[in-house]
Amino acid sequence: MKFTFKKPEEERKSILIVEDEPMSVMVLEKILKPYDFQLHIAVDGLDAVEKFRKLKTDLVIMDLYMPKMDGFEASKKIRKISSTTPIIVISTTDVTEEQLKEEIGIDYLLKKPLNIKKFQDFIHMLLLA
Repeated sequence: MKFTFKKPEEERKSILIVEDEPMSVMVLEKILKPYDFQLHIAVDGLDAVEKFRKLKTDLVIMDLYMPKMDGFEASKKIRKISSTTPIIVISTTDVTEEQLKEEIGIDYLLKKPLNIKKFQDFIHMLLLA
């Protein structure tokens, strides 16, 4: 029998996943499961800003194209709440990473389809280093 030790909730890093596509959420959850992070899901930008304000997560993973409030606006609002929490955008956008950094304050852009190894490298760099 294999036993795994889980850290107390207050010691675990937390990630806010902002994505309106259930299949994309499932993929991200599967990739992140081995790390034992607290994962919080927001289905649109409005939900994301509310949850971020309440939870103050260690990392935000943001889609750009969502209903109610898109990831562009949500990222700007989250950046006003915290200037230090990393925001990784995962999107099919044609906007460059440099433009997104300058215009909405994100930290990194990963294009869809997601390069899992590169994504894992970012997770290690931002939360596990």
